[in-house]
Amino acid sequence: MGKPKILIKNLYEILQSGKFNCIRWTNNGRAFIIIDPDEFQNSIMPEYFYSTQIKSLYRQLNSYGFKMKSLEFNQKMFSHKWFIKGNISSLYKVERQRKKKIAHLDKEKDSITIIKEEMKQLKEELETLQSQQNSILKQIRIHSIIQTNICKNIKKICDEQKKFNLEREQERRLVIYFTSMFQIFKGFQFEIASNIIRELKDIGGPQTPSFSPMIFPYM
Repeated sequence: MGKPKILIKNLYEILQSGKFNCIRWTNNGRAFIIIDPDEFQNSIMPEYFYSTQIKSLYRQLNSYGFKMKSLEFNQKMFSHKWFIKGNISSLYKVERQRKKKIAHLDKEKDSITIIKEEMKQLKEELETLQSQQNSILKQIRIHSIIQTNICKNIKKICDEQKKFNLEREQERRLVIYFTSMFQIFKGFQFEIASNIIRELKDIGGPQTPSFSPMIFPYM
């Protein structure tokens, strides 16, 4: 079994002695009351404690995990689960809370370290995703340029096709025109036909396939 701290041991002996009216156990023995803080500070603290200020004792009791409750007439009641009347064997368990706080801080430090590692990993994943996104955007721009050029070439081909179709239409019309001319002059003598063409040129003969040819008598 461990030894109780000097402050805890002295405080317990003061209460157990029953010699002082400024401090006593509660009826159930699970807490104690400082009835007269001024008398306790002036009469007891210089003899039993290193500090001579009652507020300093309050802070020390708080560091050992005592729960304080303010009562009337400036009285203070303190309780601790291991500080009980008649139970001296459990006094060594009353310890400063600093170790627990350090352990708690270590846990928080570990949690912070884990969070930092996770954030670092997430940052790396984000950078990877951004790099992939930039690569995809570059590919999209390249494909966009390619598609634009393809569309331009398709338009150029279509324009050429239209032009070709127009030329073929003109060619078809010319064939119809000359075919019609041949039909007109079919059976005519060459000299007479030449004279007629010359006359048509002067007076405005058939210029399109949709003309209505004049009927000439055969020679």
